[in-house]
Amino acid sequence: METRSIRSYVLRAGRITPAQKSGLLTLKSKYTADLGSLGQVERLFDCVGSIHLEIGFGNSDNLIASASARPNTNYLGCEVHPPGIAQALIAIERLRLTNVKVFDQDVYSLLPAMKDNSLDGVDMFFPDPWPKKKHVKRRLVQAEFLKLLGKKLKRRGIFRFATDNMSYAMDVVALVRDMEGWRNLAGDALWSPRPVQRIVTRFEAKARKELRRIFEISIFYLP
Repeated sequence: METRSIRSYVLRAGRITPAQKSGLLTLKSKYTADLGSLGQVERLFDCVGSIHLEIGFGNSDNLIASASARPNTNYLGCEVHPPGIAQALIAIERLRLTNVKVFDQDVYSLLPAMKDNSLDGVDMFFPDPWPKKKHVKRRLVQAEFLKLLGKKLKRRGIFRFATDNMSYAMDVVALVRDMEGWRNLAGDALWSPRPVQRIVTRFEAKARKELRRIFEISIFYLP
């Protein structure tokens, strides 16, 4: 499958601390997954367990908290921004986590490299909503993305999505309704309860403080 030509992200020249620079230099080879290893993603981890992917893990708070709380579940985090990647690597080393790895390239490079039926679950929390009408095409969750993701999920594997942008949320609901194989766990209610296992990240805390509504969508793949 061809990679998506329209990027859903922009690499920003964010500040990176000396500690983060050091983490990238010394820990990247130890805790990141390369394209060649994704074909047998289960071999990246010490224990045999379910495999969950978090796309766009930001500063890695939720990724690291999930891996720490559930040592028998394996986590693969995908992120392109160096400060967040560095923070994840440093936390993995500090906590001596063996059930989490990082992929530091576009998710459209990651998914095609994986075998079908590899993932038990996928999370995407508060991705860039690209709110301007002319930028909607940059949103990651599009029909082509769901088609690709469906192949990589195991039967009844769950994709959890959260956003505080109503337009993005409604677009995802409409996509699921019209695409073969996908089912909304909430049915006609549309919105699912907030996953109890997700910690409140700084971004979500800010959205709550500003009284922005958060839309939770949980869908599963049943081909």
